[in-house]
Amino acid sequence: MLDPNDEQIIKDAANAEAVFVTWDRVVREAAGGITPYEAMDAAKAETAGTSQDTRELDRLLTLSPRDLTILSNDANKTYEHFRQRITISEEAASLIRVLRVDKDYSWRAVARFCSTIWRGGWEANQLAGMVICEKAAKMCEEDFMEPPWN
Repeated sequence: MLDPNDEQIIKDAANAEAVFVTWDRVVREAAGGITPYEAMDAAKAETAGTSQDTRELDRLLTLSPRDLTILSNDANKTYEHFRQRITISEEAASLIRVLRVDKDYSWRAVARFCSTIWRGGWEANQLAGMVICEKAAKMCEEDFMEPPWN
């Protein structure tokens, strides 16, 4: 199940004719997207291609190493914030597994569901959803980045 935010992001990417890149299996499959590793492989292959391929790459937003560092640091801080503040019970872990694995909730949809039920205040924050799934998967002795979670 996609969160409305996922649907809007997919729509925006399609309108911009952008390649959709995400680790979230549910969103990636819905959008026909690729993983970050697949994106890197495609970029390497395209740079060795025709001049049209090179022009296509030129239209993409280029981030400097500084920009990437800032984004990464902020995301890591937010992820750690959620890891310190979100706790789940064994019963909640079982429910979260059903939502993610059986019902194919995206990380944002898991976050929104839990935020609503627990009055968490993080709404559909993808990083919160990742933390929730990470903690639930660990309680189930599984890895949230591997099948069947992702």
